[in-house]
Amino acid sequence: MSLVRSELLKIRSTRLWWGLLIGAVVYTLIQAAASAALAGQPAGNGQPATASLDTAAAIRGVYASAAFSGAYIFAMILGITGMTGEYRYQTITPTFLATPRRARVVLAKMLAHLVVGVGYGAVCVVAALVVGGAIVVARGYGLGLGADRLWPSIGLGIVAVGLWTLLGIGIGTLIRNQVAAVLVAVFVTFLVEPLATFILAANDLDTIVKWLPTNASAALTSPGSTLLTYLVWWAGGLVLLAYAAVLAGIGVLLSARRDIT
Repeated sequence: MSLVRSELLKIRSTRLWWGLLIGAVVYTLIQAAASAALAGQPAGNGQPATASLDTAAAIRGVYASAAFSGAYIFAMILGITGMTGEYRYQTITPTFLATPRRARVVLAKMLAHLVVGVGYGAVCVVAALVVGGAIVVARGYGLGLGADRLWPSIGLGIVAVGLWTLLGIGIGTLIRNQVAAVLVAVFVTFLVEPLATFILAANDLDTIVKWLPTNASAALTSPGSTLLTYLVWWAGGLVLLAYAAVLAGIGVLLSARRDIT
């Protein structure tokens, strides 16, 4: 526990954590506002209208999905910098000297960042509820707080945000250069994975698509989606944990053979 407290102190002692939190909140506000404003509107190009705000799916999109979408990428970056920052500023040397078993250090970082990531998710949920709810009411609908599976989706979405910090730690353990780690992670998350999802789904390979990290997260935040066949919620969480564990494990094995200076 002392290692976890030390890692929490490291996070709080920098300005990066709240800078990323502000970014997550702003992104969430935009997502929630757009979801609430566009729900039930024609999609254009002859496409059918999106779900109306009097449906549970649309309400979950405004509150749960918007909060997750706004927070998860920032939570991942927080996890990446939590590990790569140690190498960038050479604080990893005294850290490993104080705790020679490097796997313990990585595990402590994962637990500390999981706590902060859950906090990110909770704050973003509040932002989505306030702004999204205001627009929902302004459009003449009820808040919809009693919508089917809303609160389970919100709770699982918060957990999913926390799990993405673990993915970040895993990536940062594997790729020690901070700029490279962030660029690779964002590139894969925003471009490679959506492109792979589109290509695989177009070829009826949903059995592969559902195992990708973002789609595994969707199993937690958007159960019942008709666009893709997702894993069950608990399996999605286990898949995210597995990605983080594999990345961190490879990183630890490599770090044990590499000089830390």
